[in-house]
Amino acid sequence: MTALGFEIIKPDGAFYIFAKIPAGYNQDSFAFLKDFAQKKAVAFIPGAAFGRYGEGYVRLSYAASMETIREAMKRLEEYMREA
Repeated sequence: MTALGFEIIKPDGAFYIFAKIPAGYNQDSFAFLKDFAQKKAVAFIPGAAFGRYGEGYVRLSYAASMETIREAMKRLEEYMREA
């Protein structure tokens, strides 16, 4: 994700990543992820769901198979290049 411009908050023993949406992209986490889900059929959780300080972030779980994670990252990369 960092290669795509996301700043990552290091997880502290959890199975998720909290990442800042890169500058130049819609910072409304709900709108950003709704568009991503509609175009690439992948769901992350909007940071705003965790309170006002979460706005502009996305949360994704990595409690999945490596195959699933690789496919989600491939689709995220495609989305970011197309946006």
